[in-house]
Amino acid sequence: MARTSIIIVNYNGRFFLKDCLESIRSSEASQEEIIIVDNASTDGSADYIKKEFPHVKLIALDKNYGFALANNIGAEAAAGEYIVFLNNDTVVTPRWLKHLRDVFSSDPTVGAAGSKLLLYHRPERVNSAGANIIFNGGGYDIGFMDIDSDKYNAPGPRGGVCAAAMMVRKKEFLSLGGFDPMYFMYLEDVDLCWRYWLLGYRVLYVPTSIVYHRFGGTAGSDRHAPLRVFYGTRNSIFNIFKNYELKNIPFPFAFNIISHAGKFFALLISLQFRSAWTIPKVYCSFMRYLPQVMKKRKDIQSKRKVSDRYLFEHFLIVSLSATFKEYFRLRGIKG
Repeated sequence: MARTSIIIVNYNGRFFLKDCLESIRSSEASQEEIIIVDNASTDGSADYIKKEFPHVKLIALDKNYGFALANNIGAEAAAGEYIVFLNNDTVVTPRWLKHLRDVFSSDPTVGAAGSKLLLYHRPERVNSAGANIIFNGGGYDIGFMDIDSDKYNAPGPRGGVCAAAMMVRKKEFLSLGGFDPMYFMYLEDVDLCWRYWLLGYRVLYVPTSIVYHRFGGTAGSDRHAPLRVFYGTRNSIFNIFKNYELKNIPFPFAFNIISHAGKFFALLISLQFRSAWTIPKVYCSFMRYLPQVMKKRKDIQSKRKVSDRYLFEHFLIVSLSATFKEYFRLRGIKG
């Protein structure tokens, strides 16, 4: 059986590491390579890992390079044929890894596979049963905050899967360019899965692989936090310009301009000035990175094997109406 490397990016996450690493040690993945890429944590994480988990390969970086690039660095250093990206604020179940690996061993067309994520503190509720790509370049976790039920136990293709617990083949991942370092954090998994689909691979949700996730444990759960607003907003625009066919760019980009303007004024009215200011900063950053975005677009489009139409027809990219339906579902959740 091919070796698997488990890559965990850490930034000031010492509090979470014990539960995460001990759950791996108690699972059938205990003999696999574990790599922790530490983004220059200041909470003693690196020393803690060296002392308490000497079997873990530690890559200590000189600064915070973000989730995307840190995972790429870990992937380059990995010895395994398969790579699992695992958040530091997760706890795995005994056979979580086997169920992911079985999917790859039986189907060479699979590019990425993701676990069922349940909320650590509310394990009866879903964090992610796979993900949908939103037409405007964003994404959302299927079933988020819903009560877990049989409808979330059906495996199958998804627009994306959450990088909190995602498996890929190392060779293919690196050939695709890995996670895009421009993203730093947020939506890098949407972009990666989108590219897998464009290049003819499939992305699968594997509900028998169960992982518990302290959602927002490392990055925080405030959806209006400035960093979340900035990277989530900007990276959705990157996704549009990199991954769509040219004819399909204008509508989602125009929609984003209008919706982002609305978000800007809503944040101002609610006196969240720092978060509001991130919106104009997003478009300045986008223009600065536009030459790089277009260069990457040229490479992606030259290798494309699957049309946008296919992705829409198979509900891998969901429509405006489906997006609003999910928005109102989340607003209606109680408790």
